[in-house]
Amino acid sequence: MGSKSAKAYAANSVETGVVSADSTQLVILVYEHLFDHLKIGKNELEAGRYGIESFTKATELIQQGLLACLDYKNGADVAQNLAAIYEWALREIISARASKSPQKIQEVLDVLASLYEAWVALAPKEPLQALRPMPVDNDALLMRSAAA
Repeated sequence: MGSKSAKAYAANSVETGVVSADSTQLVILVYEHLFDHLKIGKNELEAGRYGIESFTKATELIQQGLLACLDYKNGADVAQNLAAIYEWALREIISARASKSPQKIQEVLDVLASLYEAWVALAPKEPLQALRPMPVDNDALLMRSAAA
């Protein structure tokens, strides 16, 4: 029973962090997940595999997490330039998969890393740890449940 409570608390903590997160922090979070998937996919290519799952998730993050959220009305040239970079990244990922080129994925990582650093510089100086679940102390949760 305590384990279920701990998992529910952790899930609620993550949900609450994302809901209250600044939009810049959410973009940073998307980049971090994107980098994870690109690195895994790159390792797959280096091992002679296609990395289908990792690259599929990476392209979804670019399409749904970065491209779809651009504000062309208020962002003007910046939004247009970001869109061009994101679309280039999508084409390079497809090309890298077709040619099994980890070097192309590294180029995408290098370009996107510069953008990531810019987003981090723009972000509020609050730690992003609010977006990640806090470590769960099951014993403390069990003691609180027993006391209630």
